[in-house]
Amino acid sequence: METRFWGHAARVAWKTHMRAIRLTAIVLGGLLAACSVFGQEKQLRQERRPAAEAEAPASSPTQPNYSYFSILDGLPILFELHHDTEVGSGKPIDVYVFVIELQIFNSDGNLEPVGLQIHNFFTAKPVDAKNDVNPHNARDCKFWNQIVSKELQHRRPHAKTWPYVEFVTAQGARTIQTNEDGQVWWSDDVECWGARDRFSPF
Repeated sequence: METRFWGHAARVAWKTHMRAIRLTAIVLGGLLAACSVFGQEKQLRQERRPAAEAEAPASSPTQPNYSYFSILDGLPILFELHHDTEVGSGKPIDVYVFVIELQIFNSDGNLEPVGLQIHNFFTAKPVDAKNDVNPHNARDCKFWNQIVSKELQHRRPHAKTWPYVEFVTAQGARTIQTNEDGQVWWSDDVECWGARDRFSPF
């Protein structure tokens, strides 16, 4: 049996060779992982509220008692104004569309379907501005969209919370049917607020 003893130069060359192999393997592994991540596009789903068509249109919708509310928290994605008309009368009516993307948190502790974008349709003006508790609900939603969007852009990297928008709808919220946007909520029965949460957005 022959025993070989390597000199110092051979050992250095061998270590350099093995180091190069390990480095190559690490680089290739990183490239493969990056390709798999960037190759997976964010799958977005979209829904709208309220439904485009009313199930049973009421001739004179009843004002909610404002005891129960639906609360939607998420990222503000889009806020835009549509110039529409009422079905039947053709009366001009302005409609806001507020798109909010759901995130991981929820008030009941369950995880939301991340990436689901909810398109919320509501009027720019209330049913009766003179007798409404807050006739500026729609305008407030516009303001909160601007405030939260600005905070997201200028958020400090080490801040412990992230800003979100909160869209609140009263149970039994009244609706009106429009020709272009379909069924939309009256802004009397929706509200918007700013929110903060420790979960970072996806």
